[in-house]
Amino acid sequence: GERQPPRGSDVCASRALCMLVLVGWRKTSCRASLAVWTAAAFAAGLVHHSGPPPRPQHRRVLSAPHARVASIMAELEVDPASVPEAVSWCVAHGAVYALPKPDMAKLGAEYDAGLAFSHAPFALAPFPWPRAEYERVRRLQPTLSRVIDRASRDEAWLLDALKETVQSDAFTAAVARVYRECPNPQSLRLGLLRSDYMLDEKGSGDKRKGTAPPPARSLQVEINTIASSFACLSQTVSELHAFLGAKKRRALSTTLKNEAGRGMAAGLAAAHGAYCAQRGIANDAAAVAMVVQPEERNQMDQRKLEHWLWDDHGIAMRRVTLAAVADETAGATPATPLVLGGAEISVVYYRAGYAPEDYPTEAEWAARKVIEASVAVKCPSAAYQLVGTKKVQQALAAPGALERFVRDGDVSADEVRTVFAGLYDLDEAAPGVGEAVDAALAAPEAYVLKPQREGGGNNLYGADVADALRKFSPAERAAYILMERIVSKPKPGVLVRNAHRIAGDCVAELGIYGAYLADGDGAELHNEVCGHLLRQKLLGVDEGGVAAGFAVLSSPDLV
Repeated sequence: GERQPPRGSDVCASRALCMLVLVGWRKTSCRASLAVWTAAAFAAGLVHHSGPPPRPQHRRVLSAPHARVASIMAELEVDPASVPEAVSWCVAHGAVYALPKPDMAKLGAEYDAGLAFSHAPFALAPFPWPRAEYERVRRLQPTLSRVIDRASRDEAWLLDALKETVQSDAFTAAVARVYRECPNPQSLRLGLLRSDYMLDEKGSGDKRKGTAPPPARSLQVEINTIASSFACLSQTVSELHAFLGAKKRRALSTTLKNEAGRGMAAGLAAAHGAYCAQRGIANDAAAVAMVVQPEERNQMDQRKLEHWLWDDHGIAMRRVTLAAVADETAGATPATPLVLGGAEISVVYYRAGYAPEDYPTEAEWAARKVIEASVAVKCPSAAYQLVGTKKVQQALAAPGALERFVRDGDVSADEVRTVFAGLYDLDEAAPGVGEAVDAALAAPEAYVLKPQREGGGNNLYGADVADALRKFSPAERAAYILMERIVSKPKPGVLVRNAHRIAGDCVAELGIYGAYLADGDGAELHNEVCGHLLRQKLLGVDEGGVAAGFAVLSSPDLV
């Protein structure tokens, strides 16, 4: 998801290298103009913190002692001088983030909000990841995509899985009301999904007995069914790492080609084409609508998708907010085409709508209901969004649940289950809930408490787990699931945020993107693994969201 970071975690983006004001953005000139602007920014001395620009030797790395920083830089063969070059490359290739509102205000009223940018946070080098584990989770993705689709079409199972959660979590209950009250008349279902994993590396072996530690295994953190972001910027950062590797005259032999953004655009194009064929209209007679948040910071990840959809497939995309949809569709008739800005909409692609803050008034909920009841393809439908809740993911991990949705030709249910971490239902009547709570109270550092939310910054860790379990009522507790914590061994890394270099021990989270389109129950039209995302963060940082300010974009170096 793409929830904006709290002000305190933003690390003062006004210190950013490039406060780029892009007015009248044009595809034909954006890269050249950005590159020229960036070069001018460096020449003008804009690469510094507030106050006089420091000398390079005075720049401080905050995350580790100087000797350790020097050791990490040498181990990764990273030249400190590569930081400005990498930042320039990101800006020139559109790996940028809009400045937050407080920093936009400092630029003056003559600048339009949302049209000033700094580079997206990134790692200077790829992060090692076991090749066998990468290939294993990539192989699972087509089956996981089918499971999500089949679960979304099984109304009885889905509502039963959520029966306690909708009593305790108001937002999940509201999405469930959309699902029940606005039957989706469209048989086409599109999922642009991302399944996230961390390497579980618990155990150290026994040197005295000559036993090696157990091999690392990928365990699923979550699967995202709404607003699966960063496919496009992840593709760009993969290209950055290939560029930096080539510049060192030793192109990384394990550098992966990553077409995540273009693959997601192809999924949208497949749904658009199927809709137009279903309606008997020409492909250029309809457009795709992307639902976005007001004052969205992660615009370029979205814009790149829009541009690839046009460049590769000739399909136009419109950006809309839920409030704007509400204004334009009041009184719309259910089971009819959705029309926005005078254009029939083939696909509604949500990059907003996954958190309570996206529905500040009843107007936004009214817009969601109009969209759900229209014949447009929804990405996701309310059903798909409900399948993405933590409670449903826990229900799918329960014994025997996967067998309901895995069919001939899929990866076996037993193999899919190998990526599930320990997940525990906290409903008062759930089997074994008392034992799970007691275990978490005894060792809270070994568990994560997860609410039914997307966007980062919502989970509870360590002592907060124990505090919450003690103070929550049974009804409040049922709004969460309990997950065994995944423990990864740290590896050295160099991260860059706001043109500032940070070095230290890091862990990472790998995401695999899948695009899935089906018509009716089982008529699969498109099922592709699009690419990957790797988010890297300093050891000791619990959350993993880039948009929420916890991690940076990276890429896997298969070993």
